[in-house]
Amino acid sequence: MLDVLEPDSEQGRVYRALTMRGRSDHKAIAHHTGLPERTVDDVLHALAGLDLVRPVGGDPMEWEAAPPDRVMSLALKEEENRRARLWQVGAELDRLYHHARAASLPFRYVEPIEHPATLIRLTTRLQERAREQVRWLDRPPYYSKPHHFRAQEETQKRRMATGIRYRTLYSQAVYADQELFSTMTRMAALGERVRVLADLPVKLTIGDADLALLVPEPDRTGLEGALVVRPSGLLQALIGVFETLWTLGIPVTDIGGEQGLPERDRAILTLMAAGATDEAIARRLDMSRRTVVRRIASLLDKLGATTRFQAGVQAAKRGLL
Repeated sequence: MLDVLEPDSEQGRVYRALTMRGRSDHKAIAHHTGLPERTVDDVLHALAGLDLVRPVGGDPMEWEAAPPDRVMSLALKEEENRRARLWQVGAELDRLYHHARAASLPFRYVEPIEHPATLIRLTTRLQERAREQVRWLDRPPYYSKPHHFRAQEETQKRRMATGIRYRTLYSQAVYADQELFSTMTRMAALGERVRVLADLPVKLTIGDADLALLVPEPDRTGLEGALVVRPSGLLQALIGVFETLWTLGIPVTDIGGEQGLPERDRAILTLMAAGATDEAIARRLDMSRRTVVRRIASLLDKLGATTRFQAGVQAAKRGLL
């Protein structure tokens, strides 16, 4: 919705063309904006779905724009909804914080985890007992040994092969860890649903709606204070935290698949969407900065985007990430 207010976005260019020209068909709009006709047609139908433009008939079909005050009203409502969702996350985290601080009390549904090895063992058990899905908030710092990571990958592959759905929301730090990035890529190619968010508040693993393993303050205390959370209001709050953060994450799925882009370009798009600089992309993919700049320019052109952010949005919409 907010893209329509950005003069450089595809939605913004199409909407502004309609407000300036009045009724127009998609070919006239394409000529006015310089966008491909297919792109204009897709944008018009997307805007129609948001009730920001409407077809008025004719041959070829003409379109007209909704009044700008309506657009502003809808955009402000969307922003209010976004803020409300963020406040919801904050409220749930506040509840989580107070429950975690009181974990030393004899709650029947919260148990402390005394040793990191116990946490690793419980993580495996949670996956083995899952009947439908495993949800994960994955963020640094990491304390597991290489053989733990290999064992986890084998467990996940085996469980996914039996039909267990995995959804993992990674911290953006995944792009700074070559081994973790490679693991994420392999799991996504096998069917794990993956998203990335700039930062995550806690480490969290949830098995179905039956059990959660929580590390409340990983930056300050490491794995100390880790908790087992059984069915309770706290577990429901943790599930709510995951689902809300999931809606805010950037999809990164089928990274290695073939959807019209070479694997190297797909990797560049993925890193761009996460906010990586040209230098960081060049280091991660072992390319020269000049080659990265040239490939990014080509990708912007293919996606009809004028900024890196728009390229990330367009790539996600087209299923390229």
